[in-house]
Order: sequence, then structure tokens, then C-alpha cells
Amino acid sequence: MKRCARCHGRLGLGARFRNIWNGRWWVRVRFCSVRCEGIYEVIRNEAAKQHRWHTFLAGGNSLSKLIGPATLTDRQV
Repeated sequence: MKRCARCHGRLGLGARFRNIWNGRWWVRVRFCSVRCEGIYEVIRNEAAKQHRWHTFLAGGNSLSKLIGPATLTDRQV
């Protein structure tokens, strides 16, 4: 029997299907409810955001390079 991608519950008549690109190929995922689909999407977006941030920092980037060191230290009183 097919199972939900998030909670692994059984799929009923209200099952939802999505094709999601995982970076290499399309993966067909199934959800038992709108709630599971929404939670899965939030978790996926958070993981992608964290991965982008780690990749950005690993490239030798920092906030001081983006903003500029003068902006961080100069304060006009």
C-alpha cells in the first residue's frame, strides 16, 4: 500500500500527489492530507534555506564583506 511521504500513514481518497525536483531528478511524493503537505513543504524550505546559508558561508563570504567594514564600525553621532 502507498504511504504518506511525511507521516507514513495510509493514503485515502483525499490523497495529494506532487512531483518535486530533488536536484537530480523528479520524485513523486504522496501526502495523506493538506496538513502533511504543508508541513513537508515548510521543512523542505527550511532545509534548503539552511543549506544555502552554509554554502554561502563556506565560500568565504561574511556579512562584513557584504555590508563593508566601514559601515559596521562608523557611527555618526
